Amino acid sequence: MNDDLNIIDLIERDIMSFDSVSRFPDFGIADNIQRAIGRGIQHPSIKISENDDGMTINCDIIVYFGVNIPQLCYDIQTKVKKDIESTTGIDVKAVNITVDGIDKRETN
Repeated sequence: MNDDLNIIDLIERDIMSFDSVSRFPDFGIADNIQRAIGRGIQHPSIKISENDDGMTINCDIIVYFGVNIPQLCYDIQTKVKKDIESTTGIDVKAVNITVDGIDKRETN
């Protein structure tokens, strides 16, 4: 479990290193209930599954308006795959990115 949390932390840092990513989607009501009753959830926007073929990572993100979404998703996939494989030695079969929404950038 601790290893999963370290992998999730690495994935989260990789994704948020892109300034075109605004945030992760808000927790859903089911996630909030689980947290309230003390059942730990790893990260509602990052799901990891592993089998004999390797690891599959599914991530939900919110991006800023005007972003080239296909290019951003490709760049995130490439960075996450490379970092996880080099850090853990586990083969990453797929990194699936779902854009759940678009935020407007705040201007000062």
